[in-house]
Amino acid sequence: MDKKSAPGKPGVVEERPRRRRGRGFLAPAALATLLAGGGVSAAASDRDDEKASEDSDEGGSRWQEWQLRRVADHPNPDVGARLAAGLPAILAAMSEIDRVGLIAGWAMSPSPRIRLAIARALRHGPAAVGSLTAIEHLARDPIPQVRVALAVAAWLRRREDPVRLIAVLHRLADDEEAFVRDVAHLALGDV
Repeated sequence: MDKKSAPGKPGVVEERPRRRRGRGFLAPAALATLLAGGGVSAAASDRDDEKASEDSDEGGSRWQEWQLRRVADHPNPDVGARLAAGLPAILAAMSEIDRVGLIAGWAMSPSPRIRLAIARALRHGPAAVGSLTAIEHLARDPIPQVRVALAVAAWLRRREDPVRLIAVLHRLADDEEAFVRDVAHLALGDV
């Protein structure tokens, strides 16, 4: 317990519980900075040997994807939501092949938390090869929250390929879950 003076009462000391800092919560911008660019590539650029830097970059990409997957699969839903908010910046900083691999791998993941994170990130993610295919695939997900996130993603990205994404919205408008249908109908009403 910390002892601090009571506000407005000079000389009176009251005990207050110490606040714990949440270790599992990183701001999306901080997460993007930590995992998408700085550390591994900056350390590798200091080396003289090009082969050594190529090897460390490849290892860094695998570590980064593994670290992101671990954060996305965190049991606290707030952690996954914060990652999903920062994931578009991380995806934009990745090479095209790494971006495609992450989107496809997470869309096919057995973990619903990872699929939900990528579904939320696809709302604002950069245009990438396979991202529209991932939207079509995740629109058939068994988890309703993933389908809702995909309805929003299809609506926000409808200008990239209107035919495919409006077809996804029409399919979601016939969903068995009422709130998935509602989100799809709202999106279709705006198209």
